[in-house]
Amino acid sequence: MLNNRVLALAGVAALLAVVMVWRWVAGWGYVTVKVHEAPLAQVIKSIERQGGVKISTNADPATPVTMLIEKGSAYEAVDILSIAIDGDARLAYVAAPSDREIKDVLAAFAGGNNPGGWAVFAGWGGRGPGGSEFEADPRGIIWKPSDSEDKSLQAILNQGAQKTGALFAVPKEWNPVVGKLPGEGRAGKVTASVVKSAKGSVQELFLVTVQPPREQTAGNEAEVTRTVFAPQRGGQRNPEWMAERAKAQIATLPPEQRADAQKQMDEMRTFWESVRNLPEEERRAKMEEMMNKPEVQERMEERMNARDAKSPPQKREDRMRRYLDRKNQMKGASSRS
Repeated sequence: MLNNRVLALAGVAALLAVVMVWRWVAGWGYVTVKVHEAPLAQVIKSIERQGGVKISTNADPATPVTMLIEKGSAYEAVDILSIAIDGDARLAYVAAPSDREIKDVLAAFAGGNNPGGWAVFAGWGGRGPGGSEFEADPRGIIWKPSDSEDKSLQAILNQGAQKTGALFAVPKEWNPVVGKLPGEGRAGKVTASVVKSAKGSVQELFLVTVQPPREQTAGNEAEVTRTVFAPQRGGQRNPEWMAERAKAQIATLPPEQRADAQKQMDEMRTFWESVRNLPEEERRAKMEEMMNKPEVQERMEERMNARDAKSPPQKREDRMRRYLDRKNQMKGASSRS
């Protein structure tokens, strides 16, 4: 009788253990954050622990954060966090010959310093982590490396930036030739393979960047201090790679969203092809005409509202107050003229 009771209790305990493990596994990677004016450093640690991601920011770690997300993805949590502190977030791959160099440059970024000496490549345009116009985790984007004559590490990472929208950073002086290119795969997997071929290390992370303060120059003109991870200006853009990127981004969306996203992409591609060879003044006029179309304005307003909905209530109120103040100032200036 006693043995039966012991066995029954053991069975119940085993069942409870299985249920607890199942709940832990099922919830792994999902993030819940409910804070009001909590220190930024504390919020980042919570997202990193729950989401299994790495986050680096140049914002003050004591910055008060108010945000709410319940059982969301790590990507969503980073996006909401960046909005809460008026910053920008993007997926990044920081590579170097050694782990120490990666740690040092991330420490410099977090401290608001720019040691220089880093080459930074980033896909142009879009919004959100990864620079995507579409609401999808950029880590899921598939990158198919294209063979080319230039097989240097930096050339390949520049290709990756244009094909995935992620940011890639490496020391300027480190640019070995990579041997055989890997096959297609997720951005992180392909990047790891490329950097391994170059006998280096790489860290995948989300960069959350706030605008550095403007410094007054001798001519009394405000100059923006560029962070160490500010993308390089200029550079050649490959339209085929960027079209491949848009296609890869659409493929990460839920099936019910893909048709509309594809339609938008086709419309934009047709428009840019139509104005590509026009004189500058005529091209600007066509762009302004396109931006003023009701359907384009509606899409822009939807995106702004979606982003605004992720802001804490107080921030939304402050933003609306500033908007009304500016509108009243413009109205007053107009009436005086």
